[in-house]
Amino acid sequence: MSNKYSPLIIILFIMAILDQITKLYIVSNFELYQSAEIIKGFFNITYIRNSGVAFGMFSNLKGVFIQIAFIAIYIIAIISIVILYRETHGYSHIALSLILSGAIGNLIDRIFRGEVVDFLDFHWQNYHWPAFNVADSCITVGVGLLMITMIGKESKSLRV
Repeated sequence: MSNKYSPLIIILFIMAILDQITKLYIVSNFELYQSAEIIKGFFNITYIRNSGVAFGMFSNLKGVFIQIAFIAIYIIAIISIVILYRETHGYSHIALSLILSGAIGNLIDRIFRGEVVDFLDFHWQNYHWPAFNVADSCITVGVGLLMITMIGKESKSLRV
């Protein structure tokens, strides 16, 4: 195995396993929509299922065709990330590894549960951020890191 792929395999293994363990814990110990207050007025663990995509978008769409379409989108994204990984280096590898971990974590849910398990529920008073999970966190942090690395590369090229 090439050292180039070490970050990908290590991050993917750790984060996908962490994602699935946390989801298994929630599914095994909470009833659907059950909530446990962790930090009063700020953070709950709330078991929900998301049949849509990010932030519950398209969750009103139901049926086998929609599930197949979502799975196909995940697979296309995964293939694209692996191809992009081959062409990058440095912090971009970490960012893409996180994004890939999140995509695979949520793909596993789609395939085996038909929807994604979400449970991290941040709020302030009555304003709730849409619930999310470890895989979603990986994707968000990965995209943020990728943007930072791209901006950094762009600013370096402008200094020439």
